[in-house]
Amino acid sequence: MFKKYLLAISLLALSSGTTLAANPIAKLKVTGRIKPPTCTINNEEQEATIIYNFDITPGLFPEKGDLKLAGQTKNIVISCDSSTYLAFVATDNRLGTQSQESEAFFGLGHYQFKNKDDGKNAETKVGYYTINISNATVKKEDGSKFEKAYIKSNNATTSVPNTLIHKQSEYGWALPGKTSVAGKSFAADFEVKPVINSQMKKIEGEAELDGLATLTFQFGI
Repeated sequence: MFKKYLLAISLLALSSGTTLAANPIAKLKVTGRIKPPTCTINNEEQEATIIYNFDITPGLFPEKGDLKLAGQTKNIVISCDSSTYLAFVATDNRLGTQSQESEAFFGLGHYQFKNKDDGKNAETKVGYYTINISNATVKKEDGSKFEKAYIKSNNATTSVPNTLIHKQSEYGWALPGKTSVAGKSFAADFEVKPVINSQMKKIEGEAELDGLATLTFQFGI
């Protein structure tokens, strides 16, 4: 019985010594950065001005109603240094100067003149213009070709080949349906069509079209 007692004590001491030993550990550290892509517009900087110029004479006006001008189309290409989703929102910098009300009508500014009857200063709205986006394409990788894309918006249930741009609505490059498409370069045609207020037919002197819209592009990783 004495030997069995000593053996039990020795085993207990050995077990206790093993429990007190330091255990090896490994730490897993996760690092990285969420970095938005850097993009350029038409191979310029991150801000570019696309100019649409229209020359008009009073003789172009119809006998009645507003003057509808033929549209001008400019192709805009946004190129990014990494793959991303792309969308934009249009803001009318001349909001309130459109001669007719619609979310798709952007203002062309005011024209100030002297009233012939009383000689006082007066002003009228020059007109409005629409912006239509079409022929959307996307290049998924450097060296690849542009592929056909569609335009989706937050006020439509599906993507479409072309659409009028509404103020403060979001538009993006997409697949058929409404799934956003990722890429490194995005392109589309933007057509501007001005409509000149019929009141401008009677003006004396020179008036200017003063439309300005800002497209603010948004990226998604």
